[in-house]
Amino acid sequence: MAFPRAGTQASAMGNVLFRCPRTGLNVQHWLADEVGPDDPQCSYETVMCKACTRLHFINRRTGRLLGEEARPEQRL
Repeated sequence: MAFPRAGTQASAMGNVLFRCPRTGLNVQHWLADEVGPDDPQCSYETVMCKACTRLHFINRRTGRLLGEEARPEQRL
């Protein structure tokens, strides 16, 4: 079963995998609702990280963390 990776766009969010900026561990989280076409692209959801128990903000459209830098292959 494949899960959407952080930084990829998915029409319906489900399991997202992100790297905790505090511990460096990969964390899986469930985002239940779909992103509507009229929702702003900068819409973030607060999630409690299972690795560090702190709050992180995940972009609902892309699955990326707030403040996460693009990997070199993703930069324009």
